Amino acid sequence: MEQIPLLFDLIILLAISVPVSIFFHYLKLPPIIGFLITGVIIGPYGGKLIKEIQSVEMLAQIGIVLLMFAIGLEFSIAKMMKAKKFWLLGGGLQVLLTSGLVFIPLFLLDYPLPNALLIGFIVTLSSTAIILKLYTDYGMTDSPQGNLSIGILLFQDLAVIPMILSVHLLAGKFSTSPYIIFKTLFTALLSVSIIFLLSYFIVPHFLRQVVKLNNREVFTLTIFLLCLGTAWLTSSFGLSLALGAFVAGLVISESEYSHQIITEILPFKNVFNSIFFISIGMLFNLNFFLRNFLSIIGLSSIIIILKVSVLFFVTLLLGSQLRIALMVGFGLFQIGEFSFILLNEGKVLNLFSFETYQSLLSATFFTMLLTPFFVKKAPAISLFITSRLRISEKLTPEEEDMKVRTFKKHVIIVGYGLNGENLARVLKETGIPYLILDINANNIEAAKKEGHPALFGDANHYEVLKKANIFDAHTIVLAISDPIATRIAVKVAKEINPNIKVIVRTRYINQVEELYNLGADEVIPEEFETSIEIFSRVLREHYVPTNIILNQVSIIRSKGYEMLRKPAEASERLTDISKILAATITHSFLVTENSPANDKTLRKLDLRKISGASVIAIIQNGKAITNPSADFKIVSGDILVILGSHAQLDSALKILNPQN
Repeated sequence: MEQIPLLFDLIILLAISVPVSIFFHYLKLPPIIGFLITGVIIGPYGGKLIKEIQSVEMLAQIGIVLLMFAIGLEFSIAKMMKAKKFWLLGGGLQVLLTSGLVFIPLFLLDYPLPNALLIGFIVTLSSTAIILKLYTDYGMTDSPQGNLSIGILLFQDLAVIPMILSVHLLAGKFSTSPYIIFKTLFTALLSVSIIFLLSYFIVPHFLRQVVKLNNREVFTLTIFLLCLGTAWLTSSFGLSLALGAFVAGLVISESEYSHQIITEILPFKNVFNSIFFISIGMLFNLNFFLRNFLSIIGLSSIIIILKVSVLFFVTLLLGSQLRIALMVGFGLFQIGEFSFILLNEGKVLNLFSFETYQSLLSATFFTMLLTPFFVKKAPAISLFITSRLRISEKLTPEEEDMKVRTFKKHVIIVGYGLNGENLARVLKETGIPYLILDINANNIEAAKKEGHPALFGDANHYEVLKKANIFDAHTIVLAISDPIATRIAVKVAKEINPNIKVIVRTRYINQVEELYNLGADEVIPEEFETSIEIFSRVLREHYVPTNIILNQVSIIRSKGYEMLRKPAEASERLTDISKILAATITHSFLVTENSPANDKTLRKLDLRKISGASVIAIIQNGKAITNPSADFKIVSGDILVILGSHAQLDSALKILNPQN
């Protein structure tokens, strides 16, 4: 029987990656490291178990396309425009400074101009795939460091094409006439514009027609067609596959189907992404690394120090806090996957010797390997550094003069997003003292315009919480989207004031128990609260008594939502709702002018015969008439007291109020 080489290679790839990933899972290490190590084991420089390397690389490219498409869906045009300062100014400065600081010393050391410039470009780029994967896993994509990092990565990805063109020009592969460069750049810009316009004006209507078919298979195939087709289109114009997929996802994110699209592609994205990281590991030459261990470690260290320093400086320049700047630096210090494209260009143009090529390749792999550790530990490292340096957030004179210390039993609201804003409005109306704390200067300005007392600063720092008079505060509410900063803030707040009540909002179920262990008094997971609200409304629609509904909600919320988190271990159980639904209850109904009961006698209404429910009393003009006769005339404004089972009441209310 004929064998398919690629199928055999995929079996080998999965057979090695699964146990390696399980092993790293038990070590509590990120799975990306396991995938990279798997690539080393099965690659041409390791066990040489894979024969169809090009086919594996092709599957890896699909992984990148799906990843960037999903990121585009989650990012949205509105979010991108909001973060334009990050990707235009931040990304531009990072690329210019990093490439310049690498290029100048190499050029002074008599490296040829194109060689020095290309090495500068290679070092400049960071790994979009790894960072987005890690930030998604750790719930950091919406955090301040997440927004900054994604903006810088976006600019880097857009800069790849100009980088390639400039190296080709300097290497003498293009005519010295600027016409070719202008034409290439114009074509690239035109292609992105065409894709953007097609996606914006045509794709949503096309998707709407597909959705009307109510065929999930057709919907999934359509999504893959749009994703891969757009990527191919940009590739045919000379741009990267990933950029086209990102643009398509970005535009489709504005449609009402974006969340379902993410659900459809998620399983495929995870599989192909894993193959991508394995393919990177396959490029690693272990023998060369071991022979040149010290020089590669030295090279990697220089790259890490340089990139962290530049990113730190750029992030501070954008107005971020020291802690955020450090986390951005520790996140983007690695050399990225698009650097492999530039490395290959250098190889094709004969700009690199074997040693230079392998050294850069090894440094790329090594910095990628370190990234998951640094991203995970970055919050702790940055907090340690800022606390050791005794650096607190600089406050404006106006904030210094605030009489916060006169506040007693106040509420500290950390984060002036939607939840923080709503809470502040309610506290203001009820007269409860409160103070808003945020590290976003725009949020502080917006809060002050609404007349709220607001303080600029990071809730992770002792000095800032001291300025917010946490010693005399009654409650601190953490309503920020950064899960790592939330955990640190809980710990710091409880250390300063053990008696303060800490209420935390989280988007992630798996963080509930950890937040309680850190000292949180109340943890409100968004998913559980949504479930409770739906649960309550359904019971209300079935006329379950309010006290029963409140009791069920109390049971669900008790012990940190234990019933929802650990159904098998929950000690309390919900009341048997079926018995309540079967029981006979009363319900009151206000008769309006539009009601079918208005100006009718009970005999003519004949409610008991039609629905089974009985009118046992009528309140008219403030007087209660019990057991009204069949000839009693109902008028607008009367309140009917109806007796029956839940099903009978449901039927009766449909008769009395058919419009609702």
